[in-house]
Amino acid sequence: MNAAAKGSYYKLRTKRWLETKGYAVAFMERIQWIPKGHGHMIPVKRDQFGADLLAMNRDEMILVQVKFGKGSRAAARRTFDTFPIPPFVSTWIVSWEARARTPEIQVYAFSGRATRSLHDSRTVTA
Repeated sequence: MNAAAKGSYYKLRTKRWLETKGYAVAFMERIQWIPKGHGHMIPVKRDQFGADLLAMNRDEMILVQVKFGKGSRAAARRTFDTFPIPPFVSTWIVSWEARARTPEIQVYAFSGRATRSLHDSRTVTA
């Protein structure tokens, strides 16, 4: 599976997982067309506000960045930090390991520091 297919798979898996937890979920990617000489245009996917997904229920709104493995969480955090995210919006970095049934979730407060790391999916809906 190539990187794009793997990314799409884990975004969809996260979307479905959040929906089972009672969230309404939307994809946050948009396609921009970039000129590439001689009148050709190429499509480029861009995350809005650094997030792959927007999840919400009646109590909270969450910007979600989805990762496979744990290697690029710092880059995701720096990307979130470039946007003026209001304090009532949580930012989550959701990491999936190979063959895992549930993701590991790092929840960030407005200050940009991890407030907790969730391993058990049941603790997310507290």
